[in-house]
Amino acid sequence: MTFLSRFVRHMAWRETRGAWRHFSYFFICIAVGVGAVVAVSLFAAHVDRAISREARGLLGGDMEIRSSRALSTEGRRVLEDVGRRGIVISHASELVAMAAREDRSSSTAKASGQLTQIIELKAVEPAYPLYGTLRLEPHEPLTGLLYPGVGMCAQPCHGAVAQEALFLRLGLQLGDKIKIGQAVFILAGMVRTEPDRSANAFSLGPRVIVSQEGLRAADLVKPGSRVRERYLLKTPPAIPLDPLRSELRGRLVSEKVHISGYRDAQPQLKQFLDQLSRYLGLIGLTALFIGGMGVAMSIHAFLREKLKTIAILKSVGAESSTIIGMYVVQSLALGAIGSLTGMAAGVLIQRVLPPLLTDVFATEILQQLGMSADLSVVSIGPLIKGAMLGLLATLLFTMWPLLAIREIRPGSIFRREVGVTDGYADTTPLSWRTRWGLNDAPKVITMVALLTGLAGLSMWQAGNWKVGGLFFGGLGAGVSVLLVAATSAVGWLRRLPRPGALTLRYAFGNVIRPGSQSIGIMIAIGVSVTIIVTVSLVERALLRQVGETRPVDAPTFFFIDIQPDQREHFAALIRDQTGGRLPELTPLVRSRLHAVDGRIVKIEDDHEPEERRDEDKEERRKQWYLSREYVLTYMDELPKGNEIVHGRWWTSDRSPTTPTVSVEEEAAKALGVTIGSTLEFDIQGTTVAAQVSSVRKVDWGNFSTNFYMIFSPGLLEGAPHTYVGTIHVPSSQELPIQQAVVAAFPNVSAIHVGDVLENFGRVLDRLALAIRAVALFCLIAGGAVMASALAATRYQRLYESVILKSLGATRAMIARTFALEYMMIGMMGGAMAVGLASALSWLVLTYLFELSWSFHPAVLLSGLGLTILVTLLIGSISTYRILGQRPLAILRHE
Repeated sequence: MTFLSRFVRHMAWRETRGAWRHFSYFFICIAVGVGAVVAVSLFAAHVDRAISREARGLLGGDMEIRSSRALSTEGRRVLEDVGRRGIVISHASELVAMAAREDRSSSTAKASGQLTQIIELKAVEPAYPLYGTLRLEPHEPLTGLLYPGVGMCAQPCHGAVAQEALFLRLGLQLGDKIKIGQAVFILAGMVRTEPDRSANAFSLGPRVIVSQEGLRAADLVKPGSRVRERYLLKTPPAIPLDPLRSELRGRLVSEKVHISGYRDAQPQLKQFLDQLSRYLGLIGLTALFIGGMGVAMSIHAFLREKLKTIAILKSVGAESSTIIGMYVVQSLALGAIGSLTGMAAGVLIQRVLPPLLTDVFATEILQQLGMSADLSVVSIGPLIKGAMLGLLATLLFTMWPLLAIREIRPGSIFRREVGVTDGYADTTPLSWRTRWGLNDAPKVITMVALLTGLAGLSMWQAGNWKVGGLFFGGLGAGVSVLLVAATSAVGWLRRLPRPGALTLRYAFGNVIRPGSQSIGIMIAIGVSVTIIVTVSLVERALLRQVGETRPVDAPTFFFIDIQPDQREHFAALIRDQTGGRLPELTPLVRSRLHAVDGRIVKIEDDHEPEERRDEDKEERRKQWYLSREYVLTYMDELPKGNEIVHGRWWTSDRSPTTPTVSVEEEAAKALGVTIGSTLEFDIQGTTVAAQVSSVRKVDWGNFSTNFYMIFSPGLLEGAPHTYVGTIHVPSSQELPIQQAVVAAFPNVSAIHVGDVLENFGRVLDRLALAIRAVALFCLIAGGAVMASALAATRYQRLYESVILKSLGATRAMIARTFALEYMMIGMMGGAMAVGLASALSWLVLTYLFELSWSFHPAVLLSGLGLTILVTLLIGSISTYRILGQRPLAILRHE
């Protein structure tokens, strides 16, 4: 009889129609898992589609030339030559600056107590933006707002537009004036969306946009100042981009610039969202795997209720393969319906992720791309993938319990009164091989197919065989640990003496009796809670590392862009403001690596195939060290938090005869340099060389000014440089010092360490919230598994409850018995989950973040309490109807 014969189809439909209530848990398990996978996959697809659609706007042009310093005369001549071909060029400069209220007598300013604010300043030309939409209030052209007419000021002045955060923090309104550097600007508009703002997890302050003429009037750009110069190009359709980029790369090779096309727009955002979507998708797949356990339990419970039907079918000549085929068709049909429901739920749920991640980046990119606004355009690929994952998971998890049909003996079913209770082949104590089915070829094949299939699903979802393999291996190890722990816990309970209290005695019996499904419930709930608790522990550890472990004498402020001629005056100002304290001033020289041991550094093309980016991570890491901008310094003494691991440090009484440099160990490893190697740096067109004398291990979390490269004194003193100043002050002096510095040195930016840490905490909280939102699906799936497991023992519970009622037990006593049972399961499952979460968080913190692990009792107790509460709630809902059954009706049936 064929697998899809008329008889098989008819019986599958009949069995489903007659037991549709039973399969509600089956349905929920698949729908929850598929919904999680589809929601995350749709989010990733919409991100990719939106970024591709708005790529030119995200970059700001067809092509971008980016540099850490202004182009030389020869470089500007190259751009002028390019501009004669009909290519529109727009110049934008981005830097950090300080804004101060010009009207300091305002009552609003006095109320807020804040007169200055660090900002991210952007200076543009009239052609900006070349692509995309800069949404402003009022809705007027940007040029008119940056070049205000006579109506806004009596004499020629400069305009500015800023994000709403600046207005709120300084108590400003449209038309008020702010001072940036040496210039005064009128706030003529408010920025709502900025298309080409780089996606960055950490923003030092609100965005303020001014004209290039305004930037020059502010006089902020000095030799050595940190400025990102961007030259945006808009090309006619007739000019192909790749040849133009190759040409510019060759003609501007001496400028040390990065040239990227619109296809490479927002690479950090793409990489972050791709990785986040990958790992959120794996958490969603975990929910599907947990749901698969519920599917297996539902099938197992269903077969127990259908023993007579199966026995009759076998008695009239049906083969086991035919009956298995019947229930496979039934399961796949239910899996298809559950997958369709999950797909619909995923389409709706995917709207939740963009709002959760909007605040992670200092950009409105997730909002302005409208990903969460339009549900009429849905990518088909993620829906098909979700449906296939649901069907494959259904097939994989149903085959193992369905194989038990072969062991059902009709004679055992029809002779129950003589002692056979379940209809399966009754045997004497089995060896471990027989118990695990290793002597049964179909079971071995099914087990191998199950494991191989789950591993394949993991790799398919991850999009990378290594990541998928690690995920499957880690999940398998976690489930194995929970299985061993749950089995041991139940075995330990069996050896304990039974409690004297009647309700507790029956609760104990329900947990440890054969076929109770307690172990499966503990594993399903345990995996779910493990994920959530692990995320919370890692988040707490990261926050503690940057917050609670902050040294008492850590700097309160970092003052950047202090010019050499301002050094003494700045130190005097700080001394007067703090009552005698002096700031720590460190020289900074901006440069790029020119050569390593005589080999000229070549910056590779940013446009790489995606496959290569995944495969050559080590090469990309090396390229980052080669192409990045280095901030150099020189000093006599080894800075705190630095440890020499190779070579030796120079001292003030024995200066080296030749210029030497000390290199951070990770940089040294990536660059392939050792003691005696030679490094050459390009400092604004001038090349300087030094010999590596030592390799240092740096504690980057010590809140000090740390460097990859530190030179010996003597070589860099004559190079264009600035200073960074650090000072620790009491909280009462923070605001006066910041305002005094900005008033005396408008070009100096004050970075408050506390604000940076607060921003880090906000970003980390948002990321953790997004992960928890997806991990919640695992918890829901675990709840469905528990309900499914309780359904497997429903009749046994019902029979026992009516017997107890007949003997005088009340509903309240039976309810207390069930509640104690669920609390015991939740307590054991929760204890195992928080233990496993502690181990996982220790591994992540120790080997991934290289941080110390600490005990967080509040998180662990919350996880334990959550597990107990969830199991109690779901168990009570699942068995509520049993309490209302009358004993006579059930006993008559017997």
